[in-house]
Amino acid sequence: MDNHNSILTLSQLSVGYKNGQEKNVLMENLNLGIPKGKFIALLGANGVGKSTLIRTIANLQKPLAGNILLKGKNIIEYDRKKFAQEVSLVLTDRIQGGNLNVRELVEMGRYPHTNWTGKLQFNDHEKVEEAIHLCAINYLKDANIFEISDGQLQKAMIARALAQDGDLMLLDEPTVHLDANNRFAVMELLRKLVDETKKSLLISTHQVEMAIKMSDELWLANCGENIKSGTPQELIKAKEIERAFPFLQKLNN
Repeated sequence: MDNHNSILTLSQLSVGYKNGQEKNVLMENLNLGIPKGKFIALLGANGVGKSTLIRTIANLQKPLAGNILLKGKNIIEYDRKKFAQEVSLVLTDRIQGGNLNVRELVEMGRYPHTNWTGKLQFNDHEKVEEAIHLCAINYLKDANIFEISDGQLQKAMIARALAQDGDLMLLDEPTVHLDANNRFAVMELLRKLVDETKKSLLISTHQVEMAIKMSDELWLANCGENIKSGTPQELIKAKEIERAFPFLQKLNN
């Protein structure tokens, strides 16, 4: 990976959890980069550490070893507000509390850019409207978030991350609660956003076939092994996807 073309670089990174003096290492010695303007899909079985890696990159938990560089600077050197201006995150956690409509939810993405008053300026409203338009949810702007479907809510969450306007978007299993039609719609939306905004995107997902179709690069995680990275075509040719997901052997025929 050419780190000069990477918005984010993992250097000798190990992730997992500490329990007192004991370490539960899920992934180790990761040396990977997220290129500018690319769609990267992180694939692997449950328990392999996909969500842990996403949360570590998002600076929600500390790495066990190694460094994460965002635009050449260690993420631990960023204050919370500046980091949020650069990186947005969509988790699987359900929204709790509040009586928000969709527009108000998307507006939350602009808070890292506001001053101490927290009041949105003209430019912030423009970013909100642009995100709503790109995610094709104009018709939902005034709807309460507890009255819309899971698929619609996920698009609103993506719009909030998009309004945040960082160069890197991280998404942890954004299609996990969705039916087949909405899973495809969300993945197709993410592909469109990368193409149109030139933002970088890292998504963890179980949607293997859609990830192969939509992404520029795959990070393939197997228990006890280093992540294999490459284009979908490279990993299919090397039989790495076939080895990790035997039900997809037909892809190499």
